[in-house]
Amino acid sequence: KMSIKIIQLGVGGFGHAWRHGITTTPDVKVVALVDVNPVAIEEVAKFYNLPSDRCFAVDDPKWEKVEADIVIDATPHLFHYENAMRIFGSRKNYIVVKPMSDAWDKGLAMVEEAERGGCKMAVAQQLRFHPLIMKVRDIITGGVLGEPGYVHLDAFFGYPGLNRQTWTQPYPLLAECSIHHLDYLRWALGQDAIAVSAEHWNPSWVKEYGLRYAFCLFEMDKGCRVSYRAIATKGDTISWLCHWRVEGDKGILKVEKDRLYLNNEEVKVAWEDGRNISDLNLSGLNKIVLNQFIDYI
Repeated sequence: KMSIKIIQLGVGGFGHAWRHGITTTPDVKVVALVDVNPVAIEEVAKFYNLPSDRCFAVDDPKWEKVEADIVIDATPHLFHYENAMRIFGSRKNYIVVKPMSDAWDKGLAMVEEAERGGCKMAVAQQLRFHPLIMKVRDIITGGVLGEPGYVHLDAFFGYPGLNRQTWTQPYPLLAECSIHHLDYLRWALGQDAIAVSAEHWNPSWVKEYGLRYAFCLFEMDKGCRVSYRAIATKGDTISWLCHWRVEGDKGILKVEKDRLYLNNEEVKVAWEDGRNISDLNLSGLNKIVLNQFIDYI
């Protein structure tokens, strides 16, 4: 059986969350590391036992020539378009952390370039595989609620988490945070949105760049309506898994503070290893993304 060769682009920050998946998936090995930070890359090279000639600065064209099956890009999203063009130019498959890019036209160009080069690409929307979200999906798509007619999601984000010092993003709330929840909706309902209306604004006291408050209404392709409220609040943070209310003709599903209720009866949801259900466990979820992507290619 051939081994899957991986180049990791961006090794610090969210890059750490790929170590578990890479090291615990059979027949997978890292063949090169790419980063702007020589200190970070040295530490990760020791972890993977890679020689220095397999460590590259981002602007070094030599890493594109390294033979590999997959490039995992864990860099900030304003670099994804440029990275993708280089990766697809060298005919490699691509896992990119969300959001795919910093602009719609660039994201579209990335998809078109992947198709032109015969390469596979996936956005690592790992939170859809969290046990709570999977249980919501199982209940809805399994028909327990009947036909969903209305869904509401609430997300209140801790305010400081949206303050970026290193780059600006005009839509930090929707592009960097809510993108998970919009993915949940499609995943859990098994439906795509066909129309959307939205309000996106800042109250007077928000002085930072970028919009941080949003109300959205989606019409889904089977007639269900979804309302979504997302706020970068200075108060308490609601879980990244959201508060949910899903109404169908056979029942109501609710999620409050990471606890799931079906017709007001609690449904137990647990991690296999017994950890707190509120733990996002990004490393474990990234392993699922990696394994699904390997199956895909």
